[in-house]
Amino acid sequence: MRNFKSLLALPPLLPLFMTCVPIPAPAQTGNRIQNVLLITGASSEEDLDEQELERFEGFLAHPLEINLVSRSRLVSSGLLSQYQAASLLDYRSRYGDVLSFSELAAIEGFGQEFTAAIKPFVSLSSRSLPGVPASDSLKIRHDLSGRVAFKGESFHYGTKYKLSLGRIGEASMAARSYYGDERKFPPSSRSANITLYGKRILGKAIIGDYNLRLGQGLSLWSGMSLTGFSSSASFSRKPSGLSPSWSWSGIGSHRGVAADFQSGRFTAITFLSFPGLKERMAGGSLGFLAGNGQISLSFWRGSSAGKASGDFRWNIYGIDLFGEIAYDIVSGSTAGVVGASSLLGEGWRINGVARVYPSSFDSSFSGGVRSWTKTSDERGVAIGLERYGAALAADLAQKLSDRSRRQLKVFLKVPLQVTGKSVLTAKLTERYRPYEDKIMCKTGCRIDLDWSSAGISARYGEGDGDAWRARFRLESVLCKGLSGLTYLDCGHKTDRWSGYLRGTVFLVDNWDDRIYSYERDAPGNFTVPAYYGRGYSLSAAGGLKLRTARRKILRIYLRVSCVSYPFMAEPKPSATEAKLQALLAI
Repeated sequence: MRNFKSLLALPPLLPLFMTCVPIPAPAQTGNRIQNVLLITGASSEEDLDEQELERFEGFLAHPLEINLVSRSRLVSSGLLSQYQAASLLDYRSRYGDVLSFSELAAIEGFGQEFTAAIKPFVSLSSRSLPGVPASDSLKIRHDLSGRVAFKGESFHYGTKYKLSLGRIGEASMAARSYYGDERKFPPSSRSANITLYGKRILGKAIIGDYNLRLGQGLSLWSGMSLTGFSSSASFSRKPSGLSPSWSWSGIGSHRGVAADFQSGRFTAITFLSFPGLKERMAGGSLGFLAGNGQISLSFWRGSSAGKASGDFRWNIYGIDLFGEIAYDIVSGSTAGVVGASSLLGEGWRINGVARVYPSSFDSSFSGGVRSWTKTSDERGVAIGLERYGAALAADLAQKLSDRSRRQLKVFLKVPLQVTGKSVLTAKLTERYRPYEDKIMCKTGCRIDLDWSSAGISARYGEGDGDAWRARFRLESVLCKGLSGLTYLDCGHKTDRWSGYLRGTVFLVDNWDDRIYSYERDAPGNFTVPAYYGRGYSLSAAGGLKLRTARRKILRIYLRVSCVSYPFMAEPKPSATEAKLQALLAI
């Protein structure tokens, strides 16, 4: 309880601190992870998942051509909201293609910070520039990747392939096995799809595995959905509608046939899923895009569940309003979420959201903003304040089935520009549950010192250019007991090769005090081990890119790691793992 009471003194002082601390204005750099965090709203790498990073890695290799693709592909990319996509298309129809990122930042709904974040993932290729193929030209591209990993006497493998036919369509497949599989072939996880892109009314048609992200996540939401509030983007959902699934695991996707359409300001999605990754279901969505927002109606019915919902996102005098009301057809319960985000002045933004999810509301296909793990049995309100890289958020929630179960979460992040090449970032998290006697409070504290020889920004981190890099971290969790972790990660990266070494020491005696820590890996792999016990780990990761004069052809990645527990009274067995991955683009 002492931890919680001391934390209550921080919110009133933070606005003054955020104003006085010399946090620099955002710089436009290209750090992959930092940009993904800003777009998705995640507070740190540990909050992301494999599928989310796979999607962004794809755009790093083949940027989205925002001047050439249709509204359907702009929205389904997940990089832009429907409002941003409509604003961009309106600008293109009035003034022509966007030829600079400064011009893109001036378009309503974008701004300098967001434009800097999506810069590595988009291309400004234009038909009005010399040497650019016509919009209906056929560009054939093959992307093939394979990986294998060994841990002791066990191993697993995976492979992915995509055939792209420019703006006509694409075909892809992915498969992987796992360490615990009794049979390694055929692989236990498989996915595939064929996608055709239209020119006019038809946006896209998909046969196979696809993702659906509608509204604010109360009706249908595939893949990752954050549970914490740490930035403006985390207070609302960015629905990408219908998109093909090309993931190692395929978790969260649907299998069947689906298509989306567009006519003027109207958009529509229809889908039919067969038994496979999920149960049989059928449904659709109809949306209307206005000059300053959008509204949508959705409906779907499955063998054991079904929902109808209406959602909106509207900008009024600079205030971004969003919300959704969803009706569970089977239980007859109704859930709702509503929120707002607004600029307050130079560098300031305030965000708020309220939600009510009855205990009878089915959460199987949902991913709305929430405090607990499921979009069900909860009501709550959250508020957040940002200024450049600094953020404060508080979320108060209560279980509807047992109103004595209340929870308060507080998140605080403050980055400090130490020098032009180093940034110190402090993060504090507090979870207070008065109904739990033994672990009423869970306090987390983390301090990162990042250094880059090429310079580093307190807002976006270091760039992706040639540079030496290093990070030193101190992290502790106080819950059932006191746990701690520290590591040093350093290395060098160029356009052709990269190499990093990391050493970690951890002291975690209770599972409730475990610490998750992201580790470098090959693209499409996501390594976030839960450190538990007393010991150390060592890892080395590197990559090599072979290319012609115009493009990268082959990328090879190797990661070797080991974890040992010599500081425990009863030492656990150590574990060693090696991963090899190759990506071929033709």
